[in-house]
Amino acid sequence: MTSHPDLPRLSEEQCARYRDDGFVFLPNLVSRADIARVRDELDGLCRLTRDEVILENDGRTVRSVMNPQAFSDLFGRFVRHPALLGPVRQLLEQDTYLFQCVINMKRPFHGAVWQWHQDFPTYYHDDEMPEPRLVNALVFIDEVREFNGPLMVVPASHRAPAYETAVDDSTTSYPLRAADEAVVARLAGERGIEAPKGGPGSVIFAHTNIVHGSGPNMSPWSRTMASITYNAIDNKHGRSRRPEWVVRRDFETLEPIVPPI
Repeated sequence: MTSHPDLPRLSEEQCARYRDDGFVFLPNLVSRADIARVRDELDGLCRLTRDEVILENDGRTVRSVMNPQAFSDLFGRFVRHPALLGPVRQLLEQDTYLFQCVINMKRPFHGAVWQWHQDFPTYYHDDEMPEPRLVNALVFIDEVREFNGPLMVVPASHRAPAYETAVDDSTTSYPLRAADEAVVARLAGERGIEAPKGGPGSVIFAHTNIVHGSGPNMSPWSRTMASITYNAIDNKHGRSRRPEWVVRRDFETLEPIVPPI
């Protein structure tokens, strides 16, 4: 692994939290100035008409922007942000490539749910991913509050099997392998549920097999979150069933960019 001694690092306690619970939350990790630039760029991308801009079932409200780094120089730099790559490389103990980047939005009053699910079963069954050695950096673009659909995680559920479930393509406009409710109830009964909240630039580093989901946004406040999934360079995915605008076929080793954006 290429040495970058100046990259941000997690403490031993934070690394232990990630190993034990499957996630660690770092408030205010990315600067407000960088987040403001991301938000401004995203406003323009949401006005584009292309496959990567996914609407809610109402056909008007933007739900997600897939892989913006493929058509935005700013996002191409953002996924190489030292504040993200430092902890990710530390957790993986590997060089890393970008598997996927999705900007998920919950617009005021209209942002729909993300069903309870694990990410890795999709990566394994649909993308030929060998092992769950990926880290998901979930970057708060807006302030995340208890009212605007915060991401909920079940601690330690990353140790559960990668359950294969049917693809749910009817609940929302985005198909995914939703978790079985009985499994979620059992795991949450054992370890509870946590919903990290904080200001823009806060980051959740999460194992991609952890059970997570979020409710609808019924509040007047937006909740936008960047979901940036980094994979160990020796854990490359294979031939994906999903289109290239959803799962990129670029295995470039990521190097940090300074200044980031």
